[in-house]
Amino acid sequence: MGWTGISVLCLLAIAVIVLILYRSRGGGNFISQSQLVEWKKQEPELCILDVRSADEYNSGHITGSINIGRKKISARLNELMLYKDRKVVVYCEMGIRARVAQSALVKAGFSNVYHLAGDMHAWRQAGLPMDTPGART
Repeated sequence: MGWTGISVLCLLAIAVIVLILYRSRGGGNFISQSQLVEWKKQEPELCILDVRSADEYNSGHITGSINIGRKKISARLNELMLYKDRKVVVYCEMGIRARVAQSALVKAGFSNVYHLAGDMHAWRQAGLPMDTPGART
């Protein structure tokens, strides 16, 4: 095995360690796309929180979701207090902003915060239902 192979193995080891640390710090509270579809059918009081920008939200979002950009979560917590003891599912495009928002909600005392696995990117790739109010026809 040459240096390239050793480098690849080192990078993989680092990625595994980062993933383990990420999940051990509360990042493991994920919900699958199929589980969210079921929850939407069964729980009318479910909060689905899209933390992308307004432009991203208007380009297509999960039906029934509300949009509060990640940078505005702390300032708008009072709007979300209704869901403090209910299930809240957070998503963004690829995961980073949702993780930050999830952490902020947990720190604010929200007890059931879940991160949608794969976020909007995976939802779109799976062809799941979306609202697209900003789409041009």
